Amino acid sequence: MDCDYRLDLGVFVLGQLSGPEEAQLRAHLYACPPCRAELTELQNVADILARARKGAGRRKRSGASLLWLSGACAARGPRP
Repeated sequence: MDCDYRLDLGVFVLGQLSGPEEAQLRAHLYACPPCRAELTELQNVADILARARKGAGRRKRSGASLLWLSGACAARGPRP
């Protein structure tokens, strides 16, 4: 997938987009099935990491680790 909005997906999952940016991305998601699929994957990863962090009883980390992971997922490119 080669989409200008792809890198914004991880930021969106972390709730870090501004109001106008979020509205623009939501409008894009309506028309872009590949971005919707990628967003679902990133949300699943974020949910798994949140549960693992909570279950391990570790101190809370900043969103930086999730942001790094979302960037890594985005950079990996499309799956074969």
